[in-house]
Amino acid sequence: MSRIRRAITFSNAIAVIALFLALGGSVYAASGKISGKQIKPKSLPGNRIKPRGITGKQIRLGTITGQQVKASSLTGREVVGSSLTGVSASSLGAVQYASVSVSMGRGGQVGPTGTAGCPTGMKVIGGGATVSDDNSAYVNDSGPTDDRSGWTATGWSGKDGVTMTVTAICTVVTSPTSSAQSTRVGPIYNGG
Repeated sequence: MSRIRRAITFSNAIAVIALFLALGGSVYAASGKISGKQIKPKSLPGNRIKPRGITGKQIRLGTITGQQVKASSLTGREVVGSSLTGVSASSLGAVQYASVSVSMGRGGQVGPTGTAGCPTGMKVIGGGATVSDDNSAYVNDSGPTDDRSGWTATGWSGKDGVTMTVTAICTVVTSPTSSAQSTRVGPIYNGG
């Protein structure tokens, strides 16, 4: 026992404590107890982060810009529509208008139908119809075609020589939703 007491000196005790602290520190680090405050800025490369290891809630707002997002890596499904501000149809480069005019005969049960078709590869996002004489004619109904390839309308006229112009607003879409139903606007009565 006296031999053990002689071996325990102040320097030996400090060396043993330092050894336990060093081993304990590496075990502490290996157990995943490192916080973001312990990592120096720009010291952790991207290939050290697990795929899907960081969620949007862990990223500070305004720290990622469009230049940092890989081209074509986001689709409309990943973008929250309400987050887009200042975007209007007039700012879309691929919007085209297509129009067709049809002659409207006098009276009859069923008025003429006109359909303005979108160019190939485009789908309708809006449209409408007008008549050349509001006092003697009106548009019965107006809406997108069932396959969204154009805009169609029917009208009625009380006299000859009136025309109805149907306009489709078209743009390029990658996959139109199948749940969209054809919506028709009912008869519009101009009075008289």
